[in-house]
Amino acid sequence: MTKIPKVSPSTLAELKTNILTLRTKLEQIEYLSVVILDLQDEDGRWVTYGEEYEKNRANCEEHIQEMTVFAKNKIKNLGGRPIKWIKYPIVSSIGHYNEVKESFKDDGKLQEWVKWLLSNIEHHVRKSSSFLERTFNDRVLRQLTLDSTDKGEEYQKFVKRWGDAQNLDDDFEDYLVRQLKILSLGMPITKKENHELSSSVEEVSSGSYKPHTLFIAHEKQSGEKRGNAWNKLKLLASESKGENQVELSGYGKLYLKRDREKPEAVVMYNHSKFESPSDGKLVTKGAFDQAWTAEKSSKKKENL
Repeated sequence: MTKIPKVSPSTLAELKTNILTLRTKLEQIEYLSVVILDLQDEDGRWVTYGEEYEKNRANCEEHIQEMTVFAKNKIKNLGGRPIKWIKYPIVSSIGHYNEVKESFKDDGKLQEWVKWLLSNIEHHVRKSSSFLERTFNDRVLRQLTLDSTDKGEEYQKFVKRWGDAQNLDDDFEDYLVRQLKILSLGMPITKKENHELSSSVEEVSSGSYKPHTLFIAHEKQSGEKRGNAWNKLKLLASESKGENQVELSGYGKLYLKRDREKPEAVVMYNHSKFESPSDGKLVTKGAFDQAWTAEKSSKKKENL
């Protein structure tokens, strides 16, 4: 997905430059629509121009009018705005997910929704504390803004949804991974299973349903050897390079890359493109080997 530029261009030339960084028509329409909203808002104008807006308001208003007319015409030329800004509901917690999930009568569509949620989650390291944050990406946040405006949503409710979308719990992402595993196996998710999933965060966090463990389960079932499976994972990481989405057997689509310092011993994965060196989660050769052994032990217990 294209990294959408920041809003608040101050001139038409800057706005046109920003548009060139967006690859699809829909991304351009979304960006231009948010720009229009921002330019119409008094606070948004202050964010864009600062004190200059007070000192030279007439000149700023001229830029605003010029950009607004251009943006509206550009959206029209691109085919107009979509009927809905957001393809799927945005949820930010396990409880909210379980509430909305009941509206999906088709497991196939439910699976696509879970994949969509995971593919739009990004990881960032907070500079002040080196704390890893999980948030929905910029594009989803823009879609959330546009959807809220269309619906006339109460401002305080929108602010809460916006904040929640930028502060996702580790447990929530792991829970979605486990849900995807169950759906990919064609297993119906009953209320009993939901209760078990909600009360088994510890099991999820332990790594039982991480991408590499699901990949291991698939490879062992196919009769693959451990060394060959690890080499296959590295090969996929080399193919992805953190930029191209690849299909990981037993799990689904994601982004992989090999660690620069330890390319033979460490593979990294992420559900969105790698934007910085701190993005993604590590899978070491040691962790892979331990998961392989654990999978073997688990199968033995099941056969007892």
